[in-house]
Amino acid sequence: MGAARSITARELLELEPLGPGRFRSHRTQPNHSASMFGGQLVGQALAAAAALAPGKRANSLHGYFLHAGSTQAPIDYEVETLREGRRFAVFRVSAFQDGKLIFHQHCSFMSSLPGFDHQAPCPTGLPGPEELATVAEFVGARAADLPTDTVSIYSTSFPLEVRLVEPERTFFGRYETPERAFWVRIPSAAELADPIMHQCVVAFVTDYWLVGVAATPHIPMRERNRMGIVSLDHAVWFHRPARADEWMLYVTDSPSAQEGRGLGRGLLYGADGALIASTAQEGLFTPP
Repeated sequence: MGAARSITARELLELEPLGPGRFRSHRTQPNHSASMFGGQLVGQALAAAAALAPGKRANSLHGYFLHAGSTQAPIDYEVETLREGRRFAVFRVSAFQDGKLIFHQHCSFMSSLPGFDHQAPCPTGLPGPEELATVAEFVGARAADLPTDTVSIYSTSFPLEVRLVEPERTFFGRYETPERAFWVRIPSAAELADPIMHQCVVAFVTDYWLVGVAATPHIPMRERNRMGIVSLDHAVWFHRPARADEWMLYVTDSPSAQEGRGLGRGLLYGADGALIASTAQEGLFTPP
């Protein structure tokens, strides 16, 4: 999506230390709009906070996109410790580009604790990733039926491998209810050993195609480039460990769209059915 070579998981998490609680990223992953992919800010902000929380894992994050990030300048992250206890640590991360605040995120980390366990069941009866084509393969096969800009977007290198459960319906039909499911992974994350770094990559993944689910009953994917979508905020609750290089099923829906805004919700499952994370994101929609 806009880059000759997509960023790898290791490159995504490369943050140069500048001082206590201060880091700089020199890597950028463009989005199809030519601005920075928002998931990069989410994942890197979490990685910056994780550097101050050794021995703990992330349990949640809440971020606000304040301005679009440019792919032409580095990003500076400043981490402020709000709470540092035996069980929990909470941080505020501010992302600056050319001195301008573009993103703000609160991150919570915790030590493992015993307790009861339940989860929303993973949907059954869906095709597995091995039964589906990648989005790039599907778009390539149907290129004659799709706008050239859509073909260009989904044919360009991006770190995620995505396989839609219903590609025909997504690109050429409409959903009666706002919902969408797809398999996703980042193969390059296989070189990461630290589980916390996998959490940061999972955070990157959760921004992909989340808020767009609010548009599914209204406009098919092949026409989506005529409509502007801007992410306003992003939230993730981490439930169970996962490897970002292994297949995850992202089940998304939208409870409401109104006054130019839409809310997307997601449940991210592992291939074994374990619930990895819950997500929510609100976006601003500009009709074509």
